Amino acid sequence: MTSVFGTARRPAYTVTRTDEQGRPISLDLRAPGGNSVLFTGGPGMGKTLELDRAQQLAQENGWTCVRVKAAPREPLEDRFVRAMNEDLGDLRKRFGHRAARQLKKMLKELIPRNRNRQNGAEVRVSPFVVPAIQFVGKTQWDAGPGGSVGTSINQLADRLGDLAAQKNQPVMLMIDDLDVASDRDLAAVTELSEHLERTGRPIYLIGAGGEMTMSRLMRASGGVSGIATEAARRFDIRECKPLTADELAPAVVEPLRQAGIQYEQEAVTNLVNAAGGSPSRLRDLADSAVQLAQQPDGLTTEVAKTATARVYAQSRVVYQAEWNNCSPAEKDLLAKVSLRGSRGVSMQGEMRKAGEDRWQTVDAARAQLVARGLLRESPNGDRVTVSDPGMRDWVETRIGVSAAQTGIAAAGSQAPVLEQPRGRHAETGKTSPRTVGNTTFTVNR
Repeated sequence: MTSVFGTARRPAYTVTRTDEQGRPISLDLRAPGGNSVLFTGGPGMGKTLELDRAQQLAQENGWTCVRVKAAPREPLEDRFVRAMNEDLGDLRKRFGHRAARQLKKMLKELIPRNRNRQNGAEVRVSPFVVPAIQFVGKTQWDAGPGGSVGTSINQLADRLGDLAAQKNQPVMLMIDDLDVASDRDLAAVTELSEHLERTGRPIYLIGAGGEMTMSRLMRASGGVSGIATEAARRFDIRECKPLTADELAPAVVEPLRQAGIQYEQEAVTNLVNAAGGSPSRLRDLADSAVQLAQQPDGLTTEVAKTATARVYAQSRVVYQAEWNNCSPAEKDLLAKVSLRGSRGVSMQGEMRKAGEDRWQTVDAARAQLVARGLLRESPNGDRVTVSDPGMRDWVETRIGVSAAQTGIAAAGSQAPVLEQPRGRHAETGKTSPRTVGNTTFTVNR
């Protein structure tokens, strides 16, 4: 693979993202507005890159930073304990041997203390040992949610805060992939956010997740209106939205210029349009185009089109898997949106068509497709479009083939024009009745 455009974690050109007020969203360019920050956005929109930038800021300044990824089947406390055990060497250098030993002891005790303890005795009979009968006492902890994850993580945060306070430094606790976390872990995250705000210490919770992460955090806080609103207020939400064409174009042009590769402006435009606002998708497309480019012409429009077709073809397996993972209602909505092209559909109109019996099903399908990054909502939330133009083309082709095979026209297609035959049975304006049995026909003459 070419290194002209870098990698997802180390791009050759980094776009400076801004919010609606024109302020940069990156933490190395703008300090957090509170103790809790949440980066949200669809797949490939750069959330992990924002955490990388914040972590790099911490490393450059010698701050304490612990970073984990959420998982649906492993508690956050386990992941934090493992990450801190792996960082004990650095913590020892930073805070001394005594502090590291105390922290290690705390980590060792933390997991068993937060699980249900089970005591028992066991009798073992064996002819190969003396005595033949042994009585063994046992202590074990179950694997279920016996304790409070939030309390455990709060204690870890406080201990790190105590150590960092000795040098008057902040602490960063980072959690990536929050959109796949369990409800129990999300409740712990909201509890940690509340704890950090209440204590007022320079300990920062920095999370990243999909577009529905904040909604899940609000539900995990108890679902009560006031409590959920308070949970949302504590987070400084920074959205990694789809980038505009003007923002994406330099991510292609600047690396090409630095590498001395010629390019046509129309070729860049084609790649940017095919990326659908996604910087990671644009990098895949641009990498493919550079591999196909030939000197001295460089990146031409034809090369860009060929590269786009290649990337779309390579993604068919992914598109098929995404389609198979959809419910019937989700497939129906995804098909309708795909057939409308880049304009998409109005969700208000779709829910009106669905009627009282099905509008909730349609809305739930929309929410799931948006959460998985397959659909993208307009700023006012009324219209939805397919996020990936390649996925849109694949679905449109699939629906067209399916319709042709079943003899059913695709939704939104124009009905064929039927012409009356002009043979001897064509309508002439002269008719006469004819009766067969109990049935009377009108026959053209």
